[in-house]
Amino acid sequence: MNNSIYQNFIKEHWPRVVLGAILLIFLTGSWATLTTKPRLWIDEAKSIELARSFLGFGKLNVQIAPGEFTDFPELLQSTGYPVTVPLAIFFKIFGYGLVQARIYMLIWMAIALMAIFVVGRSLFGEKLSLLSVGLIVTFASFHDSGRTVVGEIPGFIFLLIGFYLWLNKNSYFWSGVLWGLAIVTKPSVFTWILPVMLVIFLLEKSGFFKKLMLVGLGALPAAAGWVLLVLEQPFSKSAWVGILNFYQNPYSAGSLMENVAQNLLNAPLSTTLIYFGILFILLWRVRTKEENIKLKSLYSFIIIYGIFAFIYYLRSPGWLRYILIAELLILFVLPAVLSSLLIRVKLFIAKLKLNPRRLPVGLALALIVIQLTHLFTGAQIFYSDSEIKASRFLNEEFLNQSIGTINSLALSVLLKTDQRFQIVDMAGIPTMGTSPLLADSLPEVIVFSASEGLSSPEQLILDKHYSPYSNLGSYSIFVLN
Repeated sequence: MNNSIYQNFIKEHWPRVVLGAILLIFLTGSWATLTTKPRLWIDEAKSIELARSFLGFGKLNVQIAPGEFTDFPELLQSTGYPVTVPLAIFFKIFGYGLVQARIYMLIWMAIALMAIFVVGRSLFGEKLSLLSVGLIVTFASFHDSGRTVVGEIPGFIFLLIGFYLWLNKNSYFWSGVLWGLAIVTKPSVFTWILPVMLVIFLLEKSGFFKKLMLVGLGALPAAAGWVLLVLEQPFSKSAWVGILNFYQNPYSAGSLMENVAQNLLNAPLSTTLIYFGILFILLWRVRTKEENIKLKSLYSFIIIYGIFAFIYYLRSPGWLRYILIAELLILFVLPAVLSSLLIRVKLFIAKLKLNPRRLPVGLALALIVIQLTHLFTGAQIFYSDSEIKASRFLNEEFLNQSIGTINSLALSVLLKTDQRFQIVDMAGIPTMGTSPLLADSLPEVIVFSASEGLSSPEQLILDKHYSPYSNLGSYSIFVLN
């Protein structure tokens, strides 16, 4: 009797059962290398530092010395307050640490998978939406970016919910609210939402100004929240000029045109660009013949957004993360694209004695298997526990002592002491802080990576006032004489 009840339940609710199984496998499979793969890197460390500063001081800024912060918090919001402020609350409840930060991001990833299923189900049915979930959860970059405290996956959730409100509810204002949150979550990636919608509204012709105004009004609260939380002087001209200059060239070194030329030369050698280039062409082809108005609008968004994202990628030093959202959007609609494409050639498929309804599922499953194999064998997700080991040692040996770090934000953010001094160089923004070795009051401990070259004045101070204490991985530790 019980078996019959279970069988009927599974038969009736099998899509949700499969989704639950995917989530369970995803969460348990992520635990083994939660904090080490990918390694803690500087952009993630900055986001954690912002949350730590907000928790302790109410500032979305980087602390460079006890009670001292940078003068340019507006340039540090590459991952915005919809991620960092809730993380500060998460720290308040569950304690501060890298484990808590990564668990927090796993929650965002799980929500993203559920959003993919719900939004996909409303547009192209449960079966195809499950395939969308499978394609994204086996995509290596979903794990590489998703586990780290950056804004791509949270912003992707806001983008998807905005799609749902736009395409299913015809609610342009509330879509704007969600898209505004996406933009402030990761400005470099999601700012393109507004010009893309501008183009789409122009193509739709009817109600252009009303739709644009509603979306714009919806996005205003998120923008106002950013101004209130980040800018100490919102009417300062210099702050806004600094933001504009930063986004004109956020890479600090090199010519943008040189980047474009180099990236175009490297494009035929990139398996990622080849793979998604082929899928993009398929999407473009299906969009021209698509009769479903909702899907046609969605395909238009993805195509236009993909073009904007690729252009922005070309300007960069070859950072593929700028096209991550375009990749996720293509994988999201790929099962529906394959279904539309193969149904149109059903006569040819029938001659091959293949089922035109099952073939898209088979092709999507084949891609899932290929991506899964790549995830476990060929994905270049960098593994390291260097900062974790070094911070654990420092927290045990020098818990109540002052520690200065040089260009080691990923290490500094894990230190428990309140007496942290640091200097940090990041691409495109001014140097954060001054060297602890050149401070008026020298810290009791100095830590820096072996790859970090010291200036002559720094080296003189180090040689005169410090003694070597230990080497941990790439980190050298010195103590004040």
